[in-house]
Amino acid sequence: MLEADRDDVFAAQTENVRALEQAWKHINKSINAAYSCSDSSSAEIHTKLLAQVYCAFAEAVFSKVIHTPNGLALDEISQVKSKGKKNIVEGWKKCVDLSLRKVQGKNSGHVANTQQKIYSLIDTYVFDPSLLRNKIAHGQWSVALNSNNPKVNSDLTNRIKAITVVDLYRYKEAFQSLFRIVEDIIESPNKAHHRDYWIHITAFEKSQQEMASWTIQEKIKALKIKRARAKAYKGITSA
Repeated sequence: MLEADRDDVFAAQTENVRALEQAWKHINKSINAAYSCSDSSSAEIHTKLLAQVYCAFAEAVFSKVIHTPNGLALDEISQVKSKGKKNIVEGWKKCVDLSLRKVQGKNSGHVANTQQKIYSLIDTYVFDPSLLRNKIAHGQWSVALNSNNPKVNSDLTNRIKAITVVDLYRYKEAFQSLFRIVEDIIESPNKAHHRDYWIHITAFEKSQQEMASWTIQEKIKALKIKRARAKAYKGITSA
């Protein structure tokens, strides 16, 4: 890979990320419309599509981040890609490890603590969704199978059936914090990272605390109330 190739990939993945953000918005609207009309079957199908979009978004962001101009060296990008081909989680961790080597000017425990915190975000918000995404992408929409498909995987089957749009909101919100932290380390390890790291962590923890109480039942109830009010208002204005 040449520097010009890096720039081309970065530009391409920036465009892909924008497109996937739009796809997320459109599918989310379809889910809201389905739930407001009590069409749970359509909502379930679109939720699985949204899970696919979320994972595609995460992969596009990963590629965009590691190809950031003036960030990782070209040989470092190759190392990260090599890890990522085998396991996307290991790819993210390799990216973090290489990027943190450039962080200076903090106390001796900062790098180790930062690595531990980012690793926990990767394990939770990259591993689980990518695992479920792989099952869904391979046609296991309702019932998941073990590796090489010898028998049914009950645990993953239950997780696939239980996933809701609310879960995906939490995943995406957390992932936004994850990639912004990593992006800062790559782009500006000794300025933006030091300045904004705890801002990102605080925002992440606050949003996750707020979203922890959200339930799909409450979301459906709110959507139906909103639809009923809209119909009532339409009836009044057309009278």
